[in-house]
Amino acid sequence: MMYSFETSIRVRYGETDQMSFVYYGVYAQYYEVGRVELLRLLNIFYKALEELGFALPVVNLNINYKKPAFFDDLLTVRTTIKELPSAALL
Repeated sequence: MMYSFETSIRVRYGETDQMSFVYYGVYAQYYEVGRVELLRLLNIFYKALEELGFALPVVNLNINYKKPAFFDDLLTVRTTIKELPSAALL
């Protein structure tokens, strides 16, 4: 079963560089918000997983920048889990 969730993030001034673009390193933080919110939708809470000894490391991150985001833009982050890795996660 596939799970998908969309969340909105408004770009804050401090996330932009001198050219007024969102600094490239901030996108990973936006993706993390999407991941945590999708897990929350599934009633899987990141803090509870950590307390149980689970870790959810990012093992690969590849970004293709299509166009820049700017201060005060409202972004939509779509997060998808194609399949849950195991029943032990739940």
